[in-house]
Amino acid sequence: MLRRLTLFICTLALVNNVSAQEIKTLGLNGDLWSVDIRNGELTFLGLTGQHTHFWNSMAMDSQGRLYGAYGRYFAPYAIYEIDPQTGFATFVVQTSFIGIRAMAFDDNDVLYISNERDAPISFSPTDLHTLDLATGATTLIGDTGVFVLHTMEFSNGTLWGYAFDKGLIQLDTITGQATDVNSNIWGPWNATSSMCFNDEGALYFLDTYLWMFDSQTAGASLVNSLSLFGFWADAVFVEGPMPAFSLWLAGTTDGPMGVNFSGATPNGPVAIAWAKGDGGPTPIPSGFSCSGVAMDLNPNMQLLGTLAADNLGQGTFGPNFVPASALGQIRVQAIDLFTCATSNRVIVAY
Repeated sequence: MLRRLTLFICTLALVNNVSAQEIKTLGLNGDLWSVDIRNGELTFLGLTGQHTHFWNSMAMDSQGRLYGAYGRYFAPYAIYEIDPQTGFATFVVQTSFIGIRAMAFDDNDVLYISNERDAPISFSPTDLHTLDLATGATTLIGDTGVFVLHTMEFSNGTLWGYAFDKGLIQLDTITGQATDVNSNIWGPWNATSSMCFNDEGALYFLDTYLWMFDSQTAGASLVNSLSLFGFWADAVFVEGPMPAFSLWLAGTTDGPMGVNFSGATPNGPVAIAWAKGDGGPTPIPSGFSCSGVAMDLNPNMQLLGTLAADNLGQGTFGPNFVPASALGQIRVQAIDLFTCATSNRVIVAY
């Protein structure tokens, strides 16, 4: 259990973890949803109004405008702007591509798209292009070297992707070439998948589950199953007034595994707790810092350790050796001991 700490607790603490952060995800059939980043709960937002064919990919520019690619495998895709509140889509421009699978805006709002060169042939080579939303003109960057590039996202100037044949990758925006982040880890894969970063660099991933990825090792941590089954075209992270307090794991079982977090109070104290087995919420007992705050762990939760966040509100505990017996059994969660806000819970899944 969390040991006693003589710390000043902010009276305006976010004890109930009220947060405006969310993931917006678009279904292949044109249904827009909001995803709770803590537990995978889905809330329906609306329909695009275009449901005859398929939606493949979605991206958000610096102004918060959503764009998606809509079409079918035997005809060129069109780009639509999607209302982030209602989901309704408005035509923007027609493209000449029939194999668009992913799209992402860079910091200058240049739109990058991936296109399966020989679509609708399955597993055809994938090229990286830029697309002019005003004219529909495209510029070829190069062959990525991967097949079925499900999703792309920029973070801190780097273009990331998730490919069927490699898992988590980085894409060179000069040549188009993909680099496998970790050839030893493929990661989760389902029929469709989507990923998005928040401003602090935490990487969220959707298939039929909500995951957190460690972008350095490509390790995946399971947050929860999504509350509804869906086939997802893509996802974007929507920031709120405060950074999201996010936790994920680095490494795999039978080896060193660390606990990473972001979005904590800069230079403030953070406690990491763990429990074996499912269960929760469990309130922190009286006599301890942040007593009464509910943790998403069972009553057998124990303190793993405490550390100070850096000046960006980030930190890493460990790494330490984690046995294979932890797989699917150990749940981990963090609490910011200054604000009493809790992170998402993750399950050791690899």
